Formats: sequence, C-alpha cells, structure tokens
Amino acid sequence: MRSFKAFACAAAQACLPPRTGRTLRGMRLLGLAALFAVQCAHAASQDTWDFSIERAPLERVLMEIARVSGQPMSFPSGLAKDLFAGPVRGTMSAQQAAEQALKNSGLQLTTLTDNTLTIVDAPEAPRDIGTLPPAEVRARMGSDFAAFTTGSITHIETPITSVPHAVSTLTRELLTSQNAPTMADALALAGVSSMSLDPSAAPRYATRGFMTGQISVDGQPDKMAAVRPIEAVEDVSVIKGTHADIGGAPTAVGGINANLRAPTAAPQRTVAVEIGSHAERKAVVDLAGPIGSTDLSYRAVALQDTTANSDSGYAGRRKSYGLAALGWHDAATEVTVGLESVTSRQPMPPATFALNGAPVRLAMQSPLGNADDNVQSRASRAYYKVSRNLSEDWSLHSRGTYEALTEQSALWHTALVVNNTAPTSTLNFGDRSNDTSWAISNELTGRFAHGPFQHMLTLGWDEFQERQDMVFAAAPFLMPQNPFAPVQLPPATFVPGIQVSQSVRQSVFRVRDQVAIGEHWELSGAMYVNNYIAKLPLGQLQGSAWTPSLGVLYKLTPHTAWFADYSRGFRLNTSYFDPCQALLPERSRQLETGLRWADANRALTMQAALYRIDAHHVRLVDVAPAGYDTQIAHQSSEGLEVSMQGAVTKGLDTSLWAALSRVSGTLITGYLPQAPFLSGAVWTTYTMQAGPLKGAGAGIGITGQRGAPCYGDTPFRMPGFVRVDTSLFWHQKSWSVDLFARNLFNIRAYGNAQSGNFIPVQPGRTLTLRVTHNF
Repeated sequence: MRSFKAFACAAAQACLPPRTGRTLRGMRLLGLAALFAVQCAHAASQDTWDFSIERAPLERVLMEIARVSGQPMSFPSGLAKDLFAGPVRGTMSAQQAAEQALKNSGLQLTTLTDNTLTIVDAPEAPRDIGTLPPAEVRARMGSDFAAFTTGSITHIETPITSVPHAVSTLTRELLTSQNAPTMADALALAGVSSMSLDPSAAPRYATRGFMTGQISVDGQPDKMAAVRPIEAVEDVSVIKGTHADIGGAPTAVGGINANLRAPTAAPQRTVAVEIGSHAERKAVVDLAGPIGSTDLSYRAVALQDTTANSDSGYAGRRKSYGLAALGWHDAATEVTVGLESVTSRQPMPPATFALNGAPVRLAMQSPLGNADDNVQSRASRAYYKVSRNLSEDWSLHSRGTYEALTEQSALWHTALVVNNTAPTSTLNFGDRSNDTSWAISNELTGRFAHGPFQHMLTLGWDEFQERQDMVFAAAPFLMPQNPFAPVQLPPATFVPGIQVSQSVRQSVFRVRDQVAIGEHWELSGAMYVNNYIAKLPLGQLQGSAWTPSLGVLYKLTPHTAWFADYSRGFRLNTSYFDPCQALLPERSRQLETGLRWADANRALTMQAALYRIDAHHVRLVDVAPAGYDTQIAHQSSEGLEVSMQGAVTKGLDTSLWAALSRVSGTLITGYLPQAPFLSGAVWTTYTMQAGPLKGAGAGIGITGQRGAPCYGDTPFRMPGFVRVDTSLFWHQKSWSVDLFARNLFNIRAYGNAQSGNFIPVQPGRTLTLRVTHNF
C-alpha cells in the first residue's frame, strides 16, 4: 500500500495542468503547503494530552477536551443537551478522550474535512454538517493553572461564573509545578495560612483570620490531611463561604476540600524519583487504567519518602503511603471504592520563643532536646462514592468513609516564658491519641423549570460520628536546659498515665436551591440544620444549630459576574481537651461581595472580593500544656482579596493571591491578636513553545507578609518576610526533569503563631531534583 505522503503527492501532481515556468512552480509550492497543513493536522490529532475532567454535562466535557488539546471541535447546538459525561482522566489523544466521553451517549465521533471533530447521532453515517451557527464550540489551548468549573461546591461540576462567593482551586498541574512539600505550603496560593500550634499537633489552617477546621477529602471530614502526601491529591479547592456542601455544618469562613486521585479508564502510568537536601529520597508510582475489556478501572498510588536529618538538627522523617481504588460505571451509574494507608515519623519542627518583644534567634542545628524526638502516626481510611442518574434531570449521590488515626509523641518541650525571662528547663512530655470516625452523606439533586425560573435543587443528609481517646504522660520529667547553648538530653520516653475520651455525633440536614432568572440573574439559598451531641471529659454539649446562607449573582457579560452573599456559620469547639470546662460552640456570620472574570478563551481567571466576618466564642490554643484552651468572646475580620490564575500569554502561566486584612478581638488579658495587614503569594512559570529548547522553562515564586502584633507572656511583634522559590525544568512527552530551590536566599522567616511560647521557624534553603517518566 502506498504511504499517505506518496498518495497525497500523486493526487496533487494529477491536478496540475501541463504548464511550465513560474506558474507551475507556484502551484507546486501551493500543493506542498496544503500537504504540509494536512500532515500537521493529522499529526496533531495523534498527540496525547493529560486529561483530568470530572463528570459534567457532555457539552462542557467536550469543551474542556478541546481546550486542553487545542483540537478544533464543533457540533450543532442542542445535540448534547441534557447529556452527561465523564470522568475523563489519563493520557490520550483528543479523539480518544472524546470517544470516552461519548460512551453510552447514543452519539458518535466523526471528523470533518478540515480535521475538525464533530458529533452525530450514532445511527447516522458520518457526514459534513457544513457551516455551523455562532453558538458552536471552537477552543484553543488554555492554561493548566486555571480552573473554570468546580465540583467542590455541590459535587456537580459548576462554572465558576455561577458561584455566588469567592472560590480558589489549585489544579494538579499547579501543585506539580510548584512542588510544595506539604499541603500547608501549597495552600498559601489560595490565601490559607498554616498555623502550627504545638510541636506534636498537626498544623491547622486559617482563612481570613479564622480557623477553617479540618480539611475535607472528596466532600467528607478527614483526619489524614496532615500526613497524606500531596502527590495523592488531584486538586484542592478553598471555598470562602458557607455555600459548599462539604464536611457537614459550615463555618462562615468556608472550607477546604481536596479531591483524591480517582480511577480512570484511560491508561496512565507515571514514576517519579526525587533527591534533595537533608539526603532526601522520594519515589512515587501512579498507575491507572481499565481492567480488561469491562467497565472496571483502577487507580494505585504508592510513595516512599525519607530524609537523613532536618533543619532543626533532629533525625529525619519517614513516610510510606498507599492508595488503591476501583471504579465502575455505565450510562447511568458511577461507583468508586478505595483504601488508603499511611505511616509517618516526623521530627521535632524548628521553633523558638519570644523575648523582649520579638522572636529569639536560636541556632538551627542545635536540638533543645534529643535528636530522636519525634511524632509517629499511623492511619487508614476506606471510602466509597456512588452516583445514579434517575432521569435526565434527577440524580442520587452517596459518599461514605471510615477512618482510624493513631498518633504518639515523645518530645522534650521547652518550658514556658515567665516574666520575659528565657526558659531554663525542658519537660519530657508525651501523649497518644486514637481517633476513629465515620461519615455518610446522601443527597438528591435535580433541576426543573417554573415559569421563567430555572431551579437546581439539592436535598442532603449527612451523618458524622467521631470518638477520640487520649492518653497523657504519667509524670513529666524535668531537666535543665540552656536554649542558647543546648546540650544533648536523654531520649524522650512516653509512660502512659491518665486517659480521657470524648465522642461527637452530628446529623446535618440541608436544602439548597440555585435559581437562574433569564440570562443574567442567579439567586442561591441554603439552610443547614445541625443536630449535635458532644460528650466531653467533664461536660456535654447538645443542641440544634440553624445556619442559613443567601447569595446573588449578576452576569454583566457571559464571562464576567458580580456576586454577593450573606452566610452564617457554626462549629463545635472539641478538637482539644479542656479538663476545666467545655468550650462554647463558635457562631459566626459573613458578608461578602466581589467580581469574577473568566477569559472567553478559557486561559485566565481573575477574582476580587470584599468581606467582613464577625464571630463569637472563637477558640485560641495555649500550647503548654495542650488542652488548656481559651476563647475570645468576639472577633471580627475584614479585608480585600484579589487573585488571578491562568495563562497571561502563551507559555507564561501564573497563580497569584494577595490580601489586605484587619483582625480585631480582645482576650481576657487585654491583648489584641491580629493578622498581617498585607500578605500574598505568587507562582509563575515560563515554558519555551518552539525550537530546540521547546519544553524547557523556569519558575519563580514569591511569598510574603508584613509583620503583625501577637500575644504571649508579654506582647511581641512577629516580623514580616519575603521568601523566593525558583525552579528550572525540561518537560517532554515521556520524560520530565525539574530542579527546585525553596527559600533561595536562605532568609530567616517565622510561621504564624498564637503563642509566644512556640513560634515555628520556616525551613532554610532546600534543593530538590525530580525526574518523572510517563509511559
């Protein structure tokens, strides 16, 4: 058989009239140009792309395939109406992705003469549908940093231009590009501050000056966020408002939801190896694909991460993680079941204390206890997700999870700062906690029309139950220690002593209705009813909390929207034990308004929001000893946030967040805890688009904040900082090489603190080399 090129050349030659001279040469050049265009289009259709598209209306899924691949795609308006597709995940060509999306839809894919992909009814033969009306879809390459839809609000993919409050999404591509070592580092790009409140406690997260509580995973409460590697996460959304159906009863500042890697029918195989500072060695394997010729698919992620030492001079970390999940779907049903398991050993984090109104600069490589001080964790989680389409308009969704987490610490804790005098002793503290929890969420979603109103209704019921058993050390052992000239202490030990327990049950009933009125207006209303009972060591909390939220959105153009919302929040204060009395639940309210813009070419998004939050009974944590918490009777926060994500120009991608904020509140001591007035973070990369250096590029990130007053034995001021991170990379279809430098200039920067007795110190300069192979 003759090759494609030979056949095309023969056809072109046969069409030429018998002329000579300049006319003949011109027509030959024209024929060669046409042949080159055909070959380029043919080759482009065979290129493969990394797709990660959640279940959504078929038209939206096809638009996303066209955006990611740059493959022209067009189809008649209304042909894909009322059809859903997805998820589409894996490395494949645009044609393969579109065929996967069309499976069981009654439609089939075909190609027009100009290499444009289109869809027709399956019984029909492929045909040229001719010139299409202006409403058809034609997409070009966009940006991997920008998200134009989100499923973290209602578990159904929704355009961000229809969300009535601020939301930020960190895509998988952005997380990979930045290579943040922890979830806390990654969340800075979404305006979330990490709060390390205790050497042995997992970090907490603050949004707009208030703690957001735990991170949710796939819409369910989660305890493993602090130990789960970020490589297991597909994307992270920060929802700044109570309009999100995640994690049960909402707080006024919203929530954080991470989506795990999920099974996919498209084959995907990735192996990554990292080496870095502190003798870091990390290996990650990510496998996905179909199982035989059935509708079953799988996902498997494995990670091993070790270091020899740490910034603070303690022994290194160790972490082992595994995820296995199975998926099945047909035309109306999707089922996913999975298991996670992780074991972790973390060293004592670098920290200092405050004297004379400022943090003390201690030597980084001089442990204040024993070099083997550590916190060990072991966790496992089982989960399921089921979705069933009852009709074209109504669906049932159910999710459930069971989780068990055990943590044990053996650490030397520096004594308290008293009367502005440096501590002269350390205490051998230890504790062990066993946390088991389960959660089930069920919801009915549907849409219907009522006159000019188009309704999207959600009825949901969530059940959460948790039990925590904590064992404290029998008797803390005291030893002298000079923090300015520390000496090696004996290994810390944990001798079990007093044991206390608590259990929490919450039943949440919720209803939401989002109403579209014409082409411009959208209204949203939700009501959450939380029946709760918390049995604490020395008390009990029981009652019902009603938390409403209202939102309005006006689309100035199809790609620009103004939004405003009012919401109330509720949260039980039971994460720490207080042997004196039970802490009252936190109640809050938020007012917010803003603007959001999404590029018509799906390459860039921008958002700006003004907000004010008022809350009562806000819990603060005194870390020595753990559990003796205190509360602020009233705290308020107000500010302005701006963000941008996507491609500024071809090859130049960025993610930016910045805020002006003011936090006020009064403790019993009279001090006013505050947040930095100005803070922000940006990560930008540039990738060569052509030539011998195609795929090569560089990235730069800047994270900073102004100083802020804090409280302690005496008030002190946390200094501001500006930290620079960089990367150099070379990305090809099968291989990628990345070199990262975090804290390039090795500045001394402090983390956010709520006490002058424990002030985290950010790591110094660290280098990491990562090699990735896709096959």
